[in-house]
Amino acid sequence: VQTCALPISCELCAARQNCLLGQQSLEHQRQMAPFIREVNFAKGSPLQTEGVVSDTLKTIKLGTVMVTRRGPDGVARPVALLGRSHVLGKYGVIGHETQLGGYGLSQGRLCELRVDDLQRLRLIDAEFMEALHTIMVRSFGRLADWLQVMRMHGLQRQLLATLLLLLGGEQGNRVVRLPGHLALAQVLSTSRESIVRTLNALESAGALRRVDRWHVELTEDPAAFLADDRPGNAT
Repeated sequence: VQTCALPISCELCAARQNCLLGQQSLEHQRQMAPFIREVNFAKGSPLQTEGVVSDTLKTIKLGTVMVTRRGPDGVARPVALLGRSHVLGKYGVIGHETQLGGYGLSQGRLCELRVDDLQRLRLIDAEFMEALHTIMVRSFGRLADWLQVMRMHGLQRQLLATLLLLLGGEQGNRVVRLPGHLALAQVLSTSRESIVRTLNALESAGALRRVDRWHVELTEDPAAFLADDRPGNAT
């Protein structure tokens, strides 16, 4: 197998430390590098389909993805927001159907790696599977984060936890790009108007600062605002 140096875009990528490629040995990284394709996606673009065996691994490099799950009535509903380093289509490596749908909530960028390229290069070995299992475990934890956010009392706590524990951590910065009031309302099962009012209340309380229309900056100690006995955190 011909090897090559890692593309400069991978060497400087902020997501590389936690992505599937970054967890491989240097030799594996060099073998995979020529087959990694960086692609842009638009807001609203379908990125994975529930119930289909994916033929491509897609690592989120930039942007936010809304993932959905079909209910007993057949309607796909939002269940979580995913960001940098998360891998879509990972169950295709082991021949299983994708469990969640997904679409771009903003413009963004993916790093794609076809499963058949991995098979042809014979890179799906113990080392690769260990890294893939690590990513799967992290994905289970992220979904559990969303479950516990939905069980917090009060929309203020739910919204702040969403920004702090999920979006803030995903984007690696206290300045968080809001995915949109409607998207937040959908994933938190509330109304767009309630999201607007709650963001204003959090700003008045000092939990966050509006940078511009699309960005907020979290305070240095936002966890203090998650206490059950704070005003606005009642059931």
